[in-house]
Amino acid sequence: MDDLDKTRERLTHDLEKMRRELAQLETCRKEFESARERYEKLLNASPDAMIYVNRDSEITLVNAQTEKLFGYTQAELLGRKLDMLIPQRFRERHHNFVTDYFESPRVRHMGSNLRIYGQKRDGSEIRVDISLSPIRIEKELFVTAAIRDVTERVQAQEQIERNYHIQRVINAVLKSSLEPIHLNRQLESALDLILSVPYLAFRSKASIYLVEGEPKELVLKAERGMTESERAVCQKVLLGKCLCGKAAATCEVVFTDCVEEDHEIRFEDMFPHGHYCVPIVSGRKSLGVINIYLQEWHQREPAEEGFLSAVANTLAGVIERHLVESEKRGLQEQLVQSEKLAALGRIAANVAHEIRNPLTSIGGFARRLQKKAPAGTTEREYADFIVSEVTVLENVLRDVLAYSRTSVPKLIKQSIHEVIDATLMMYEEAYEAHGIMVRTVYRDVPAIPIDKEQVKEVIGNLLLNAIDAMPNGGTITISTDHALLQDTTYVIVRMIDTGEGIAQEILDKIFEPFFTTKVSKRGIGLGLPISKKIVEEHGGFISVESTVGKGSIFSIYFPYRQEPL
Repeated sequence: MDDLDKTRERLTHDLEKMRRELAQLETCRKEFESARERYEKLLNASPDAMIYVNRDSEITLVNAQTEKLFGYTQAELLGRKLDMLIPQRFRERHHNFVTDYFESPRVRHMGSNLRIYGQKRDGSEIRVDISLSPIRIEKELFVTAAIRDVTERVQAQEQIERNYHIQRVINAVLKSSLEPIHLNRQLESALDLILSVPYLAFRSKASIYLVEGEPKELVLKAERGMTESERAVCQKVLLGKCLCGKAAATCEVVFTDCVEEDHEIRFEDMFPHGHYCVPIVSGRKSLGVINIYLQEWHQREPAEEGFLSAVANTLAGVIERHLVESEKRGLQEQLVQSEKLAALGRIAANVAHEIRNPLTSIGGFARRLQKKAPAGTTEREYADFIVSEVTVLENVLRDVLAYSRTSVPKLIKQSIHEVIDATLMMYEEAYEAHGIMVRTVYRDVPAIPIDKEQVKEVIGNLLLNAIDAMPNGGTITISTDHALLQDTTYVIVRMIDTGEGIAQEILDKIFEPFFTTKVSKRGIGLGLPISKKIVEEHGGFISVESTVGKGSIFSIYFPYRQEPL
């Protein structure tokens, strides 16, 4: 009985002890639950996303802000690799960083100025700042990462930086425009400024084109980083052709991230690349294009495009000012030249009138002597010489009086082909005597209002010049066509010869009065000025292209206006 009592007493004691221990355990459990609740409240109260990660880069704990920031639930994150929150292109680099960090754990505070990206459940990316703290739990090392979404702050900072660089570049371009330097130098300076902006992901290669000529084409004016091959094939680009031509023709930005079908101009050894082709526009008028080279597969960035468009708009004002100043200088020079020529014309006309009567008398008496003097005598030889020289002087006087005389063309609507054919008949003997073949290529063009005799004189002058340029024979091709230039329809007469050509250094002078390269006695350099004057009095203009050793092309533009019904 004693043993039974002792056993009962011992069991009672043990049971009481167990009750006390269970009570202590329950107290500890409640304290633990309370502590965990307090910790979870603290964790979830954090304004930042909090993630615990083990050495295997597995997520072991997250807070509510993590769910809110990345769009995943806690159940979807726990036990998963941290890679799911990192963009694909950064994952390999992140693996290496995790390995290094666990080898040498240390605290890293926010504000490290690292460009860190996170990836949300929907695949979108955000800019984040992260602090890291190593922590040991039961001898196992974990890392606590506090993650803060700084996308809006970074975007605001980048916008401030972009605005600064835009303003800096624009101010520099405007300052450069006030300096007395050539426009091409200013465009080169603009390229240097564009390529100097640090946040732009451009290759160090760019160019600027300006629209010039008829028909309109882009002409390379400034470049940086282009090779000889690129400069050779890209020196001139027709509007609508290739990427730059399309940008100029449509007045819209053209972007490509690779060399595709629209990149029509190609050459050997061309590296893969992309482009921003930004038109330089004033009103609705295309002035040129800024062409920026990009790395292949570069993503189109509205910020980059906006920056380039702002620079293009600034350059449009600079280019317009240069064009106006150039036109102003040209008009001033024309005015001075016109005043000089008007004075010279008046003097020449007065002198011509004073000389004409005595010259007529000399010519008349010389021709009488020529008829009366027997052939083969000295008197006949002298008379022939006088008549020849008087004829030259009479032609000179006729040209001088024609140039100095102000006349209004008698415009009658007629076929330009009939006028050309009539002129060719007049000079048929002259060009055949030089072994020159003349062929005509007529298009279906409308009748135009012209003064027949004046236009015959223009075509005759050009024909005589072509004959002089081909002393050993050749071919003259006269063609007709029509084209729309700057909202005006023109009927075009082109005369193409295979003669000696005209050197570029004197090409701009050939329409100046009394300028001539001829050594013959045909005239004193008034044929082309008279022709230019006649065509301009018809409301048209003459253009010329020439290559030494290959020949010349003279194009006469006569305006044509459809009569109202």
